[in-house]
Amino acid sequence: MNIELPLMLLIVIFISLGILSQWLAATIKWPPIVVMSIAGLLIGPGFQLVNPQEMMGSELFSTIVSLAVAIILFEGSSNLDYRELPGVSKAVTRIITVGAVLAWLLGTLAMYLILGFPLSISFVMAGLFIVTGPTVIQPLLKQAKVKNSVNSILRWESIILDPVGPLFALFAFYMFQIIDQGFGIGYLMNYIIGFAVAFILGYGASYLFRWLIKKDFIPQNLMAPVQFIFILLIFSISHNVLHESGLLAVTIFGLVMARLKNQSLIYKESDHFIEEMTLILLSTVFILITSSLTRQVLGEVLNWQLVLFCIAMIVIIRPLYILLATIKTEIPFKERAFISFVAPRGIVALAVAEFFAGLFISEEVRMADFIVPVTFGFVFVTVVIYGFSFKPLSKWMKLSSTSPPGVIILGENLFSLALAKKLDSHGIPVLISDLLNSETKKAQEYGLETFEGNLLSREERVRTDLTKYSQCLIMTRSYTFNHLAFNELSQEFGLRNVGMLPPPFESEKSRKNIEQVIKHHILFDDRFTYYWFSQFVDKHEITEVDAAEADSITEDDIILYHIDDNKNTTFKTITDDVDYTTSGIVGLLKGAHKFKEDKKNGNGA
Repeated sequence: MNIELPLMLLIVIFISLGILSQWLAATIKWPPIVVMSIAGLLIGPGFQLVNPQEMMGSELFSTIVSLAVAIILFEGSSNLDYRELPGVSKAVTRIITVGAVLAWLLGTLAMYLILGFPLSISFVMAGLFIVTGPTVIQPLLKQAKVKNSVNSILRWESIILDPVGPLFALFAFYMFQIIDQGFGIGYLMNYIIGFAVAFILGYGASYLFRWLIKKDFIPQNLMAPVQFIFILLIFSISHNVLHESGLLAVTIFGLVMARLKNQSLIYKESDHFIEEMTLILLSTVFILITSSLTRQVLGEVLNWQLVLFCIAMIVIIRPLYILLATIKTEIPFKERAFISFVAPRGIVALAVAEFFAGLFISEEVRMADFIVPVTFGFVFVTVVIYGFSFKPLSKWMKLSSTSPPGVIILGENLFSLALAKKLDSHGIPVLISDLLNSETKKAQEYGLETFEGNLLSREERVRTDLTKYSQCLIMTRSYTFNHLAFNELSQEFGLRNVGMLPPPFESEKSRKNIEQVIKHHILFDDRFTYYWFSQFVDKHEITEVDAAEADSITEDDIILYHIDDNKNTTFKTITDDVDYTTSGIVGLLKGAHKFKEDKKNGNGA
């Protein structure tokens, strides 16, 4: 029995469930979309608590889903970096052209022969099933840091084909309309006009938005809201000219913006706003759709034909068209093979399937009622399979780092080198980078890996394989530089994975004035500055003790890190203690505070 809830409360509950699902997925290290699917199934067909589509009404429900998908697509396309293309452009081009057409044709045969759909539905839905949406690909890529080339190909494929798939499907639908009702110039003109409007709106809006920014017509604090309105208007206008062409329009808008903005800091605030909106909308809409399914729908999904169809799509069709499309490209066979086994479908396929189901039902086409349940079953199966196999498969094929989580240290000095040597002695990958030191790098003399270039340049990071590094320690002598580096690197590695040395403030009052956000990422002990760390390791070594002997650590010591049995390293910050168990190694500066007092009082070391 569905619970009757006010519409406002219903929407708030679903937003909350979406974010809680993301949090739970991060906590238990599951693919977020799997957790969201389970949450939606439980509150919908499972316990039959709510059915949002029935409570909202089909028109409002489909409008919310469509606008959310538009924002999600813009966010993905606007964050594509064209500097990633050298080295993978040929493979990407082949996959989104030759590969997409092969996938469309092979998918049509699979639906027609295995599921028994009419040829019209098979041809339309196979066009939709070529999508490998960014909503599911990007979380997987963040979960397992695969090689840059693989990462780029999968992201570009997902972003480009997400709007192309629905347009393929729409083209197929019009084709069958023409065949069924006789050739009509009206159908053809509708399609041509719709495409033209989408391209004009996408390109035109991107240049207009950039021109408004250059001329200072938009205040900085209104950049994000204005861009948000641009997305909604572009999608809505194009969608009303030709159904589903709005997806193409916002994707073009995003792609052109990605090239025009060229990673300019002016757009950072707007990018953050859209990224956060996307996270909220993705979580909310996926639960809305899955909870709107009924037990009857699930019963229709669970049959041997669907299982056989999923196997054919995953094991035969995807590998076949990817391997054929990428022959004689710049990508090695191992990477091509891995890409051929990764194709989760996401929210776009599910949302647009509802639209086509309505069209075919109104045309009274046989089996039209099965479109949504089959699509959901296929989406769910691919999400679960790829969600849980992506990381292990990438490690097994040695396309993601199999070494312990590595550490990047920005700043070469006595203390950072001493710390790097200790970590390296445990087999933990360490990369040293220093933009402030022009002297010969001592890190190379110690056999440590160094980053030649500007680590703060996204372009140089894109060109370097950093998959084995998961944490950054910023340890230069300049607090201002450290602060800037923190802002840049935390966007790539995540806030929780970036730390920095304490600022050179001796007074208690100055230390208290540090922003609270930064405090959570200041390493070790804020009473010990850059100067004192280097002074200490010049006379003493970093001491390591077994975690079982942690009772020997006194208040006079400074704890630096804990390395567990799996060689995961946790660094101490001034707001959080290291949570070590009875196993592992604890690194510390033994008697550091006494050393500092003795030096200050002129008593030597």
